[in-house]
Amino acid sequence: MKLEWRLKQVLEKNNLYKFGVESHIANDCGFHRHTVGKLLRNQVQSSKLEVLEKICGWLIEKGVPAETLPGALFGVRPSGLWQAMGHSKKILIFLGEYHLKGRTITTPQASPPVSISRHDSIVSSKIIHFLSTENELRDTRPSVKMLYVPFYFTPGVSDVRGDGLAGDKDRASRIFENMRKDKGTGRSTILIGSQRVNYLVEYMVADLFNCEPFSPADNEPNVPFYLCYRKFDRLVPSCFGGEKNPSGGTGENCHGTYYLDKNFNWQFLEWQRRIADAGIVIITREADTVEMAAFGFSGRSTNAIGNALLQKSEYFWPDNGNGENCTVVAGGKEIGVYICQVEFCEQNTKSEDWAYENFENDMVKIIPLNRKVLKKYLDKG
Repeated sequence: MKLEWRLKQVLEKNNLYKFGVESHIANDCGFHRHTVGKLLRNQVQSSKLEVLEKICGWLIEKGVPAETLPGALFGVRPSGLWQAMGHSKKILIFLGEYHLKGRTITTPQASPPVSISRHDSIVSSKIIHFLSTENELRDTRPSVKMLYVPFYFTPGVSDVRGDGLAGDKDRASRIFENMRKDKGTGRSTILIGSQRVNYLVEYMVADLFNCEPFSPADNEPNVPFYLCYRKFDRLVPSCFGGEKNPSGGTGENCHGTYYLDKNFNWQFLEWQRRIADAGIVIITREADTVEMAAFGFSGRSTNAIGNALLQKSEYFWPDNGNGENCTVVAGGKEIGVYICQVEFCEQNTKSEDWAYENFENDMVKIIPLNRKVLKKYLDKG
């Protein structure tokens, strides 16, 4: 069992986490400001009782109930991904929702489903089933709700730029702001599908790496992974995707998933129809709040990655399955990025049985993004 400081969460819960609070605590308690900063970011390995006593005294003076201290200042670091998810009170699962041009979109909650990627839907249903039946979560089982991120599309038209995209972006931006609004309440989120169909993923990645959403990088990449679209894909402008190779990438355009290796060189995992593909899993955790995005370059690889998250969760968080830590702490959050290389199994299913295809035998190799690379790009933000 490993304990962690949760001073930031106590401040947020009691409406005390405001600009300058780090300096106020330091001045009132006689600490160095950097000491308080480390407590806020959970970067303190050990602490004197005197520090704990002064922090508790300061919090009580500010109205934090004395009976909740010092216990509220500490939490247990979850031992695995789904254990971390299970500590949440509520989990929201977001999927992209296709609307034909000409249809009117109301609110995401009120609008009936129009069209959802089959593979994204399969992943969400498997996650919901897992969360409701997994024995390890029976004592902390959170409530789960599925929500949708709508966007307009025209069949056969890949260029989505223009006024239509502006409206879609504005809607997704509001959903993203609401998703983040109840920070510190123990509500976790799972985003399924790539930025081409789930615009919340674009906002999450841009926020994580402090770059502009839907704006391609100019000379240097802003994000250490990248999707190079196919000609028939929806050509959604992105901070980590587009029609051409990533910034710094050379040679002929290749369609698939790129990521930076430990030497900061681009590695490429090619999309090969019915043979191979790849995708990304991003996980951030702050106390009892987890955000996860899971997406493949293609829908089928999203399906395979969903299976891997449930069947091989020990390879995703907090280490690589071999006891080697592959997460980075930045801004008080624990962050991990995982490249998923997918090898498709051969399908012999007749066309009339497609509804029952589950692609359970697709193989996924999980490659944690190098910590040095991840830290550099997080620090750039």
